[in-house]
Amino acid sequence: MLDLTQELHRPRNDAGWILKVAIGTAFSITILKWYLFPLACFAAGYVYRIFFTRFNGEQEEKLPEWNNWKELFVTGLIFLLITIGYYLIPAFSFSLSESILMGGLLAKLVGLVFLAISALLFVGALFFLPMGLAQYTRHEQISAAFAVREIWDKIMNIGDDYFKITLLSALVIVALYVIRHIPAVGAILAALLGFYASLVFASLFGQLCCKAYAGESPTEPPEAA
Repeated sequence: MLDLTQELHRPRNDAGWILKVAIGTAFSITILKWYLFPLACFAAGYVYRIFFTRFNGEQEEKLPEWNNWKELFVTGLIFLLITIGYYLIPAFSFSLSESILMGGLLAKLVGLVFLAISALLFVGALFFLPMGLAQYTRHEQISAAFAVREIWDKIMNIGDDYFKITLLSALVIVALYVIRHIPAVGAILAALLGFYASLVFASLFGQLCCKAYAGESPTEPPEAA
């Protein structure tokens, strides 16, 4: 089992962590506005850089620098597109359940069923996404991120740890959702805590996915062209 306490404090081992997290928070909060989506790619690319480093077995204590902006944007865009691909069906199901719940009693019962299905779909997407990202990193093909059978086999290679970290990440997401609705400061606070948490989980999942590919050759950074 990975040392959660160590990973929680790892970003703060960097003397410049406050500035780096602040920059990431500023970029990540833009995802709340669709027309600022390109800026969110930089935050996603930064998180992916940590995932990539851990996935390749490197244990750099310092946070990455905010540099090579083209690479950050391209890898972040790919990361977000893969994420959207996983959450598209759960989001559609949730939207449908909200519409159905606006109806009468029977519609509300059906809506609750769709709501439960949506929750299961969200959990499933959350479960497969990290290893899907590892698959993309390994093969440098977006289609590889959705090879469910291979992803499942890789997850089974590492077992309980992956399940536990996924459950923990789900609880954090719920907590962030609640925090976001705090009047006045909720959105900023959720963005700050969310970006910091993403650094921690990128490191955790990177190390776990690395174990799933034990014995295979390391990957090369994806092309930023």
